[in-house]
Amino acid sequence: MKLVFMHGWSFDRRFWDPLLAVLGPCDALCLDRGYTGAARLEALPDEDFIAIGHSAGVLWFLNRDLPHCRVMVAFNGFARFSEGEDFAPGIPRRVLTRMQTRLHEAPASVVTPFRQQFTPFLPCPATLDSEALDQGLAELIDADGRQNARNRGETLLAVQGSHDSLVSNALHEASFATNRRLTLEGGHLLPQTAPQACADLIHDALRGWA
Repeated sequence: MKLVFMHGWSFDRRFWDPLLAVLGPCDALCLDRGYTGAARLEALPDEDFIAIGHSAGVLWFLNRDLPHCRVMVAFNGFARFSEGEDFAPGIPRRVLTRMQTRLHEAPASVVTPFRQQFTPFLPCPATLDSEALDQGLAELIDADGRQNARNRGETLLAVQGSHDSLVSNALHEASFATNRRLTLEGGHLLPQTAPQACADLIHDALRGWA
């Protein structure tokens, strides 16, 4: 079965390289939002696939019609990110709008401190697309995939890092109350820091649909 990957905010398709290296031969499609250069947002498959998202990449999947997606594996993800009247664990909107304001002046001054929250620190490249980054932040402010997450039930596996500095336990639980949830040792970059454990979970999903 095809595997479709989507990275989180400010990263690109290369984020998945450590995981793909241990995953072994597979039919993989790594989408790219274009935050660090030319986008590769190819059409989603018209055949059965497993969606694998990281952080904001999970929300991206949850806000799209995915008739051929049979399983979703969400690493360090969320079904909503911004705070709301019925979503107290979310991040205050003022934090995200402040980031938007600074993006067009100096995108690296926004992306670098964002990435410095995580271990390992993955420096941002010289090329950053402020328009694409702004669009990604707008989705983090406005998008709400909680209903789609609920609809997926047990076909969505949400994997949380035990020491995630961005996605709190409360945010994780509020996003995926009706889904399967699992905690791995590590922070916000599980596919980078625990690639074998992440690969094992993907292999389990593949075997489940073999």
